[in-house]
Amino acid sequence: MTNTAAPRVTASTAGNPATDRLSKPRIRRFEVIQALLDFFDRPRYLEVGVSKGTTFHRLEARFKVAVDPRFRFDWQAEQAGRGPRTQYHEVTSDVYFGSIIDPTQEFDVIYLDGLHTFEQTLRDFTNAVAHLAEGGVIVVDDVRPSSYHASLSDPRSYQKLRQYVRDDRRAWMGDVYKLVWFIDTFYPSMSYATVANNHGQAVVWRERRRSVTERTVSEIGPLSFESMVLDHDVLRLRPFGEIVADLDGRIGRAKRGRRRK
Repeated sequence: MTNTAAPRVTASTAGNPATDRLSKPRIRRFEVIQALLDFFDRPRYLEVGVSKGTTFHRLEARFKVAVDPRFRFDWQAEQAGRGPRTQYHEVTSDVYFGSIIDPTQEFDVIYLDGLHTFEQTLRDFTNAVAHLAEGGVIVVDDVRPSSYHASLSDPRSYQKLRQYVRDDRRAWMGDVYKLVWFIDTFYPSMSYATVANNHGQAVVWRERRRSVTERTVSEIGPLSFESMVLDHDVLRLRPFGEIVADLDGRIGRAKRGRRRK
């Protein structure tokens, strides 16, 4: 069966200030996440792969959880200052999902920005789906690598090739892009789109798709950077403003009451 795009609203969004702002040439990570959190009156947020906390600490949500095997800031001081509605877990995502999170805990927005490999991000995504609230959304970072060497799953190989071609950009994204191909085939209950006006973040929500492209796991595993570029329509790239406009009524407000202004 052939791949069909997720359902979308066809009404024009031109001239909408909010849509225009989110469709600017370059939108930052925290702007994407905050716009999605704003669909919820009392948002619950989980971030996997926090590092310096650059995105996590800029976001406003009723309840926030940070997971990272090694925070690059004084997380104990942050925990003491922010109170119980913000939690820090300095463990791997496997440990967090396997033995720390309450089995009944749900989140409205989950951001996956951990180890940049297909295998690990697939595990994180599968675990995240189990804790995604009704009307919730998952954002997967780094699904559109900017170069061949940025798409390598081994960070040491990435560094060697980056130095060889004298690329000053430090943009290791790994082979996370394969996850989009996996979702496209093996998660027909989920719809998605990829932010076109940044480095590539996949926005995923629960909505059935009528048909999918038939692939095997063994075909997705070795999917090359070249194949990703030549078959980039699978990413469903769109300006973030359009994605947000189409999600209105599909996430957040439709399930959890009025959207917070």
